[in-house]
Amino acid sequence: MDLTREQVAAAEACGCAFLPATDAEVARLSMQRRVFTLDGRPFLATRDGGGFHETHATLARLIEGHGRGGAPGEQETVQEAAAADAASEREIAGERRAGGAQEVRRRGAAARPNARRG
Repeated sequence: MDLTREQVAAAEACGCAFLPATDAEVARLSMQRRVFTLDGRPFLATRDGGGFHETHATLARLIEGHGRGGAPGEQETVQEAAAADAASEREIAGERRAGGAQEVRRRGAAARPNARRG
């Protein structure tokens, strides 16, 4: 998800911090939709100092809530958090169904773990 400076400012007003993402983090967290780009560089968003990285859906809800006039630093409600988590899960499930995850299949005797070769 590409972010504008205005979106970053809104997220920061809601308590988010943006940390540069390493290549390993990009590879591991992109599928979970937790990598954001700003000026072409990858970042992770967090509200707890880096232990938990926000998803696209959660960050979008935070930014949207800020745009509705929410007070800076205002915490999302339990219902809003649950809705954002559910939206994220739906996005991930949709990507899996669309072939985002690879399935590896083997053929023949090599596929059977106890197969003896003669």
